[in-house]
Amino acid sequence: MVRIKSTDRGIDWIAIASRLGTLFPDDYVDLANSYPSFVIDDFLSVHIPDRGDEERWGSGRLDVLAPLDSLWMSGMSQGYTPYPEPGGLIMWGDSCDGDSFYWRTTGDSPNSWTIVVAGANDDWSEFQGSLTDYLAGLITGDVAPYGLPPDFPGRTPAVDI
Repeated sequence: MVRIKSTDRGIDWIAIASRLGTLFPDDYVDLANSYPSFVIDDFLSVHIPDRGDEERWGSGRLDVLAPLDSLWMSGMSQGYTPYPEPGGLIMWGDSCDGDSFYWRTTGDSPNSWTIVVAGANDDWSEFQGSLTDYLAGLITGDVAPYGLPPDFPGRTPAVDI
């Protein structure tokens, strides 16, 4: 695993919130303030904004919802809706196999959002916890990779930045 000294990367979260109309979970803000985008085991990409690119990144969160919107409109999203619908999904990651990873924007605050995984084979699952809980659980084996390849992650997963 690559270790980088934890620093504040200077991301303008207010600009992102202004663009999207929502704040983000504290664990994600902490993760993003410490690390750039990364890939787990050459498979799962976690999308993180860069300083100076907040407006484009925020717009991109809406742009990547077009496929989900099409699925929703055709009744093929298992009832999940794209953001900004109430309880809608915001994408935080994807895989090289076409899987999509989202927050479900439910609850009183972003810290109560859950994780939704839309597997490339139309396998949908929901994890009742935070993004960092989900990622750590995948790596330790405490969270099953439902809808993902059964061998993900490997025995000694690599994290590439």
